[in-house]
Amino acid sequence: MSDLLYVVAYYITDYRKPVVWDNLKHAFPEKTDAELRKIRKAYYHSFCDQWIETLKLLSISKEQLNKRIIGNWEVFAELDKEGLNSYAMLGHTFNWEWACVATQYNCKQQFAGVFMPTEQKGFDRLLSQVRTRGGGWLISMKAKKAFQRLQGVRYIVGLIADQNPSNMNGTLWAEFMHREAPFFKGPEQLARRNKAAVVFAGIKKIRRGYYEVNLELVTKDASIYTDSVITQDYIAFMEKQIREQPENWMWTHKRWKYSKND
Repeated sequence: MSDLLYVVAYYITDYRKPVVWDNLKHAFPEKTDAELRKIRKAYYHSFCDQWIETLKLLSISKEQLNKRIIGNWEVFAELDKEGLNSYAMLGHTFNWEWACVATQYNCKQQFAGVFMPTEQKGFDRLLSQVRTRGGGWLISMKAKKAFQRLQGVRYIVGLIADQNPSNMNGTLWAEFMHREAPFFKGPEQLARRNKAAVVFAGIKKIRRGYYEVNLELVTKDASIYTDSVITQDYIAFMEKQIREQPENWMWTHKRWKYSKND
């Protein structure tokens, strides 16, 4: 199914090809056009796999998912033993949907994923069914009191922090893959306010349909950091991931559509 989707997206509809090409050209100025075309093709294969794999979450068993996505879950286990809540910052590296469900399957804490609702209600309902399959919760960025649900439970809050902020006020502008881009400061601020631990979560594609989650403990108390330090470290962490596996990041996303001068 994914191979058929790839033919449609890459050869028939040219889905966002100009966006992908512009993003790759700016991100990897040292690479030749032939090298970039190779990355682009590999990306579209991974992109199509991601969406078919996401739908598979509707039926895949816990045992089968845990065979296909592994991780060093002991990082969260240790934080749970110490009675600490955690904020996990990850990016649009494939397959983040599997990683979020697998986190709930393998960790004692309550996992809660923060998301931005779309205007497509049917699509949101489908994603909600997929994302809560393992018992995880969803926290809407548009619900003012959504985080109150976490009171009284030991939690891991998952935040995909490499997307464009919906509100540009209070964002951090930083160089990201050779271009300036805005970043949420919310994840860092939430962790600092709650004196919680911060964990960076990287996802590596081992082979088709198999992934590895690499958890990196940043701090057990975010409040000891000054403003923007954690976010800057996260940006460097994301760049390293992208350079190691460029085909495994969401290049169809218009990450650089805003400029600081606008």
